[in-house]
Amino acid sequence: MPLAMALPRPAARWIRSLGTLLIVAAVLLGPMAATTQAASSVKMEARVLLQGHARVGSWMAIQVAFTNDGPAVRGEIRLAGGASGRTRFSVPVDLPTNSRQAYVLHAQPPSFGRSVKVELVSGGSTVASADVTYLIHDAAQLVVGVIAEQPQGIIAELNLEPNQNGITPAILALGIADLPERLEAWGTLDRIIWQDVDSNQLSTDQLAALRGWIAGGGQLVIAGGTAGIGTLSGFPDDLLPYRPTATLTVAPTTLTGLIGELPTDAADLPAQGGTLRDGRPLATSGDRVIAAQMDYGSGAVTVLGFDPATRWLAATRDIDVMWRRLLPGRTAGGPVVGSDDSQIVNAVNQLASLALPPIGGLLLLIGGYILLIGPINYLILRRLDRRELAWITMPVLIVAFAGASYAFGTTLRGSDLIVNEVAVVRGAPGATEGSAQVYVGVFSPSRSTYQLEVHGSALLAAPSTGDFTGNGDPNSLDIVQGDPALVRDLAVGFSSLRTVRADAPATVPLVTTKLTFEKGIVTGTVTNASSITLEKVAVVLGGSVAVIGDMPAGSSKDVSLRPTGNPFFQSLSDRIFGQVFFGDSASLNDEGLRMRVRHAIVDQLTYDPMFGTIGALNANGPVLLAWGRDEVLDVRVQGQSARRNANVLYYLPVGLDVSGTTTFASDLITATVVSSDAAFFSKDPSSVNMGAGSATIAYRPIGFRGSFAASEVQFSMNGASLPSASATSVAPLDVKPVPCTDATNANPAGCTPPHLDGIPEIEVFDVDAGAWARLPHLGQGTVYSLDTPARFVDRSTGQVLIRFINESADQGLGFQFQISISGVIS
Repeated sequence: MPLAMALPRPAARWIRSLGTLLIVAAVLLGPMAATTQAASSVKMEARVLLQGHARVGSWMAIQVAFTNDGPAVRGEIRLAGGASGRTRFSVPVDLPTNSRQAYVLHAQPPSFGRSVKVELVSGGSTVASADVTYLIHDAAQLVVGVIAEQPQGIIAELNLEPNQNGITPAILALGIADLPERLEAWGTLDRIIWQDVDSNQLSTDQLAALRGWIAGGGQLVIAGGTAGIGTLSGFPDDLLPYRPTATLTVAPTTLTGLIGELPTDAADLPAQGGTLRDGRPLATSGDRVIAAQMDYGSGAVTVLGFDPATRWLAATRDIDVMWRRLLPGRTAGGPVVGSDDSQIVNAVNQLASLALPPIGGLLLLIGGYILLIGPINYLILRRLDRRELAWITMPVLIVAFAGASYAFGTTLRGSDLIVNEVAVVRGAPGATEGSAQVYVGVFSPSRSTYQLEVHGSALLAAPSTGDFTGNGDPNSLDIVQGDPALVRDLAVGFSSLRTVRADAPATVPLVTTKLTFEKGIVTGTVTNASSITLEKVAVVLGGSVAVIGDMPAGSSKDVSLRPTGNPFFQSLSDRIFGQVFFGDSASLNDEGLRMRVRHAIVDQLTYDPMFGTIGALNANGPVLLAWGRDEVLDVRVQGQSARRNANVLYYLPVGLDVSGTTTFASDLITATVVSSDAAFFSKDPSSVNMGAGSATIAYRPIGFRGSFAASEVQFSMNGASLPSASATSVAPLDVKPVPCTDATNANPAGCTPPHLDGIPEIEVFDVDAGAWARLPHLGQGTVYSLDTPARFVDRSTGQVLIRFINESADQGLGFQFQISISGVIS
């Protein structure tokens, strides 16, 4: 007989209740026990690649390693990040029993703080967690990575200039294992120095990411050392200006154009030489190139065949000239949208559904309401002799008007779910592979929550400037990485738009170009070899623009561009599209809105946080800008049918063949600050400001092939246009004046008092003599021609080094300096 039947009824009921409770407890606590067991058997380690360095608005790659000695675990790695810290990034994981696995979670770091918690979550419970630390760098701070067998030798001699905010560049010692395998996670780095590390250690994905990083504006400097030329065999030929084939012994004078004045103990040194394949030589020995640089996309690759850590080189102060020239400061603008993406986010919001209602319709509605509620209502009631009904008709008319206003607004906003893409796609002529930054806006006619799928291995995040609700509070995003990437439960308000940023590989229309610079004009042809129409095609060189117009598939068009700069400081977008007047009703139709979007994209690319819109592209040569209407990403809203809209900018740096008799001026010359000991110093695109002391600036023409024989160097202070047919010849002084050091301008004896006309003293570096030469004090508005110009122009690069000196301890200087360099390329 069962025990419960043998016991009294109350006892039997108690036993049955206890059994039920035990069963329920087993059901409820079973998963918890399993989770506890899993937590005790899963070990987790996490670190941020690039040695923990990150930048706001850029991606950081977090490598997470698991050891699971217990039961299988399925779940997600999660991290809360993004500029506002309200974006949750997740990656699905599957850890079988007795497994050792590694995953990479990509996230954008919060603006504040130095650590984030990475959690492994399964079944709603945290199985394991780890804190990872990172260091945030300022958006304008230069970050240089040194990948070397002995990085201390290189790092010790890097004395780079602080930026405009006085922030010193960050120098990082990195290894191959610190480099991410996705291009997007390289955004923290601006420059890389590579020495004596076998490039064959790079994985296929790392090499592809390095290539994309350079094309997007990164600069790679490969330095010679002690490991031999075999360490470069992992780099493909198209990434090198020349491939070293032999080790030579070269005289120190071959490096004068790179480092300037030679020290007294300079001696012969070994250098790896070869034949120039592409780009421009920086130093040669006989018929061999021992240092060269080539442009690649928006970036550059430099090969130094000698060891810059050689004792006498490292000891000379003038090595700073070389490094500051090869590792220029970080500049805003260009094809990559960084920490301030406010203008492109505004472009996403340029939809007819979000536009203000037409003023005529509003006036008609308000006028009708006034007439209806006032005179018409009164006249009808008076005719009916029922004026007391106004207490009823007026509320009814108010309700009716409110309904009509709502219907009017709803009609304007529309009832469609809209996915709006605004994208910048970076590529190169002759290639169809590229990378894209896409801003996806989801417009909802009603308050709703959506599940968003983005295909194509995209990394998703909130915009750098934030994703806000109508009351100004930041929204949260729940993102699952993978292909497709998911945005879970995207909440969109009534007649509102939410924006998601995506970084992904992209396909670029095939375009071929052939451009030459001759007799002061850039000419050539552009061919659209793709299957789509490219709209509003333009070739941009610095601040100069040639608008080609629309190009149907398979068509070719001629280009003619005279580089004149931007003398009237117009925005680049105005010169490509014309001015947009936001009060104009024509700007509210589809084409008008499309033009406003394109205006905003170009303004974003020419925006500098220090100086605002600078009116020129930050590029080393010509850039082809073309526009398309096809979506870059495959974006789907689960369970919904959405109307699609897209505006795509294709950003394609193009080559320029320069040969023969040439004059470089304006947009054909790049100015790089290589040193300054002034009390204060700043340089914007059009002027220089400095306190007491000196500043050295390298003026270098855009890249060319061959050697340059200078025939004339012209320059002027404050406003004269170059080149000029009536320049005044000026020769260096035989004896450098001695400046006065006291307020009475009497000491030392025979000293020269400082000039108080706002013009600095100028010295020019004599390449032949390896020394600085002082010029007579210059006047404003006069064009000067330098006597015996070949002495001052580097034959390999066409570079001229100018030193500006302010000898007044009490007066700051602000001035403009223009230069043109003429000669023959052979």
